Amino acid sequence: MKQYTCMFATLLAVACASSERQPNEIREIRATSEAVLATIEKKDIKAFRELVGVPLEQIGQSEATLARKFDRICRVYEEYAPNERPPVFVTDSVSTYNKRVVFIPIYSGKGLKGSVGQVRLMLLFGPKSHYPYNKISDIELHVFNHEMNELPLPDAELPSP
Repeated sequence: MKQYTCMFATLLAVACASSERQPNEIREIRATSEAVLATIEKKDIKAFRELVGVPLEQIGQSEATLARKFDRICRVYEEYAPNERPPVFVTDSVSTYNKRVVFIPIYSGKGLKGSVGQVRLMLLFGPKSHYPYNKISDIELHVFNHEMNELPLPDAELPSP
């Protein structure tokens, strides 16, 4: 019984310590995410490159491919979020390689089949054991097109049979 009490006390202490640490981690991830958005808004590839904390070969990139990816992200961001900075959502989910996932919804709207429906930026952080949360591990841009017409024409404008 004494062993169980000691184990319970130890688990309780670890849980309390990790719950105190988590808000700091989330604040650090959020601050880094905001810094990434600032570099995108300024189109500052050098500042963005400083925020990437992994060797590029590990994420299948080179300096040139990362620069092209950043340029595309800047163009899409400028087109779909020209006036205000989108919110940053720090999720509890992790990727395949135990990287923490952050979603930034840039655009969501209705349109015709084939037009852009949603644009999201996904930032990956960590894993904490290898990379600090003040650097990103990877960045992805997701552009989703509408599969169907979501703006039906009014009956009066439909052609007669």
